[in-house]
Amino acid sequence: MFKKLTLALLLSSSLFAYNVGDSLDKSVVNQLSLKKDKLYLINFFASWCGSCKKELPILNNYASNHSIIGINIDKDTSKGKSFVKKMGVKFKVVYDSANNMVKIFNPVGVPAIYFVKNGKIVAQKFGGVDGIDAYLSKTFKEFK
Repeated sequence: MFKKLTLALLLSSSLFAYNVGDSLDKSVVNQLSLKKDKLYLINFFASWCGSCKKELPILNNYASNHSIIGINIDKDTSKGKSFVKKMGVKFKVVYDSANNMVKIFNPVGVPAIYFVKNGKIVAQKFGGVDGIDAYLSKTFKEFK
């Protein structure tokens, strides 16, 4: 019984989700072109996500002074690209229609924000958050 329970826990995907303090796999760092000593905000979003539609304009306000990478998780890349254009996204977007990044990060939902510095998760926030602007401002200052 104990062996089965242990195996079930080890195979649980939530155990492999990235959390604060975790180092990203080198393949992720390379794929996203993350540089050392630079703070990045990685944002998972989709066209069907109501909270994402509210959050993206706020993220755009930070795009000129901060490094933001959006990861669009729409199954249909053309729908994702149309959404990004419609929202006027001003930062780099990776289209993850195959959910490769989703499988690696395993976010609790969308929108999902990960702050990454030196290949390590330093902060994260999941779901639509009231006061997201204040949270972003505070977190960018804290880890700059």
